[in-house]
Amino acid sequence: MKYKTIIGTAIIAVSSTAFAGPVYELNAGEFYDGLSGITNRDMSELIGEIVFDDYQQFAIGGIEGEGSGLLYEGTFMTRMVRSFETGNLTFNFRFFNDNTDLSGEIKHIEITGFDGQRTRVEYRDEDGYGEVAAETVSRSVDGDMLSYNFGEALNAESSKFFFAMTDSAEYDFDAGAPQATIYLYSGEAVSIDLAPPVPTPGSFALLGAAGLIASRRRR
Repeated sequence: MKYKTIIGTAIIAVSSTAFAGPVYELNAGEFYDGLSGITNRDMSELIGEIVFDDYQQFAIGGIEGEGSGLLYEGTFMTRMVRSFETGNLTFNFRFFNDNTDLSGEIKHIEITGFDGQRTRVEYRDEDGYGEVAAETVSRSVDGDMLSYNFGEALNAESSKFFFAMTDSAEYDFDAGAPQATIYLYSGEAVSIDLAPPVPTPGSFALLGAAGLIASRRRR
């Protein structure tokens, strides 16, 4: 199952004019282990429009021959934001653990669709918005894939927002064909196609100056 929400105007940390400062510019083939988190106070370009929120529920079962029981049930969130100051897009991602009784633990996520994009990466370190943060991030040699890695197993209720700021004002989902692949420590994985939702009139949300608002999950 999946559900999506179209959003209106909001305040959120987004991309800046220069690719420098409290976020890291990640080039093709690079690995970065210095993720430390940012808040609104760490950046001046904080006002942006939420283009859409996309929530996709997923389930991961055991590898064939090693037990086929359910290991993890969760929701993967994608939030796209356009900066008021630069007009550029930021991809924000977050996990929710929908069944903490299961034994599966998330290790890392690979997200494709960044070929040709200039990206800056970090995670949001606002109180009340997730419990576990990405600790390292790498980019494939061809530049298409970002891999966010968690130093501790993600068996908490939710992750903090982790993101990639781009230097593009538009994104072609048909050409980019972005996909998220979520891996467990035990080796199992599931892939999710990422795409913008169909607009729903009257649907909106706001983010206060303190940071991202809590994302409401629907079942």
